[in-house]
Amino acid sequence: MSLVHRMALIDKISATSSSPDEVLLYSDKLLALANEYNKPTYKIQAYHYKGVAYRLKGNFKAALKNLFKSAALASAEKKYELQAEAYEEIANGYSANNDLKNALIYNKNAIEIIRKHGNDEQLAINLLNTGYNYYKLNKLDSALLLYNEAEPLFNTTNLRIGKAYTVGNRALVYWKKGNYSKAEQDLKKAIKMLHVLGDNYGISDYYNQLGRLYWEQGYTEQAIESTTQALAMARSLHLKEQIRDASLLLSELYEKKNDYKKAFDYQNQYIAYKDSIDNTETVRHIANLRTEFEVSQKEKEIVLLEKHQLLNRIYIIITGFLLVIAVLLLLYFRQRLQNTRLMAANEQKQHGEKIRSLLAAHETKTLQSMVQGQENERRRLARELHNHFGSLLATIKVNLNGIDEKAIPNHHTLTTLVDRACADIRNLSHALNMGISDNFGLVPALKELTQHLQQANGLEVEFSAAMCREQMGAENEIIIYRIVQELVSNVLKHSEATKLSILLTCFDDENLINIIVQDNGKGFDASMEQKDNFGIGLKTLKEMIANLHGEIGFDSNPASGTTVNIDLPITITS
Repeated sequence: MSLVHRMALIDKISATSSSPDEVLLYSDKLLALANEYNKPTYKIQAYHYKGVAYRLKGNFKAALKNLFKSAALASAEKKYELQAEAYEEIANGYSANNDLKNALIYNKNAIEIIRKHGNDEQLAINLLNTGYNYYKLNKLDSALLLYNEAEPLFNTTNLRIGKAYTVGNRALVYWKKGNYSKAEQDLKKAIKMLHVLGDNYGISDYYNQLGRLYWEQGYTEQAIESTTQALAMARSLHLKEQIRDASLLLSELYEKKNDYKKAFDYQNQYIAYKDSIDNTETVRHIANLRTEFEVSQKEKEIVLLEKHQLLNRIYIIITGFLLVIAVLLLLYFRQRLQNTRLMAANEQKQHGEKIRSLLAAHETKTLQSMVQGQENERRRLARELHNHFGSLLATIKVNLNGIDEKAIPNHHTLTTLVDRACADIRNLSHALNMGISDNFGLVPALKELTQHLQQANGLEVEFSAAMCREQMGAENEIIIYRIVQELVSNVLKHSEATKLSILLTCFDDENLINIIVQDNGKGFDASMEQKDNFGIGLKTLKEMIANLHGEIGFDSNPASGTTVNIDLPITITS
């Protein structure tokens, strides 16, 4: 297939973007062609389209998996604008799931890349989206800073609708900060700009906001005027949510004016639209039940018709019955032989599956025993260092302090060396013994680890955990802790990072835990991961995760640091 045909396929994906299933179908075709003709750019786009389609279908895990592939391949191919687009879409996914902290991580990653390799239009749009996430997190100063940066960029690129929404969203920030005059000024400015562009949806929304702003300040007449305009536009566009909100506000405003008739009318309108919105799913469910009933009735009619036809054919069947008996007798012994062979093959297959299951269980138990043994050995070494060598050095220090300083020329140097040895022994003992005690738990242990990192290494650490409803097994907690500890150790040794993010997310339905460790360091060559060119620590970590039937992925580049993404099966204790 020529390049023109491949471009046509990309256009077809865009044209069918309203249907996630069709997007997935054409994305798979595009990916196959990209592999056949060795076109990395089309592979990046195919993974991106698949990620978007899975997000629209509600499969967030599959969406992230494909988008991370798109970002990693874009980074390796130095397609930085496509990498930024993948990060933007990852941020959109987290935002749609109300995980705004992680959304902001990838918003900021995209902005950093766009500042170096992108264009002003892409940067302005990303600043607008990131500012809105800051606004929803109530980080108003950060939101205002990004909106003020985006506005002149929209002017430069002549993207007027972007500027209008920047001004309107900035007004909401001023409102929250209590600057009513500035909020009113920017809302009116945004409405005027959208009038020129003919964006009635945005105009209706901002008129609604302006009405609420006047209502909050006690300007009843201005509030009624703005909200009435919002309601008129919402009705022309059939925007049920905006009609509902405007009707409720008008009901409250007319009640304040003692115009109870209009207040009652608008209250009824609010209730009607509220019930309509709330009952949409119920109506759809009833329609589905009706359809199922009609299909069932049709099937019954078909069954009756088939019975009638069967009675008409029965005489023909009787005529051929004797012939069929003769054929069946001939085939009986042949079929019996085939059944015997199939039963033998099935028994052999079941026997093989049992053997593989036993081997897998034995392998898992061996790995758990190895982890437990390593944990016990760590604790034993920590006790030996603290109790024996720590006590011995303390005794040396006491005796050394008892000697006259003038009697030994290098008395001060020896005292300093003994103090340093005591501190090193204490830190090494703490590092070896740091982990999960019997009554402590994974999350507190990781919190202690992050506190130690911030105190000892001056590293800015962000830790977040959404754990399972039920308690996971102790062996799982130890393995997860050591995985995080190994990844953090590599960050400290190699990345030169100043910021570190650790995120644990448990998926109860799948008995799976997702581990994401991200830093803003110098990164590494992602192609080394394909060549198994890692150091001993990460190589052992990959083998252990593979033995536990987990998955590990790496996304690294100098612009945004390194992200390690791990999916690990877990055992839930009852």
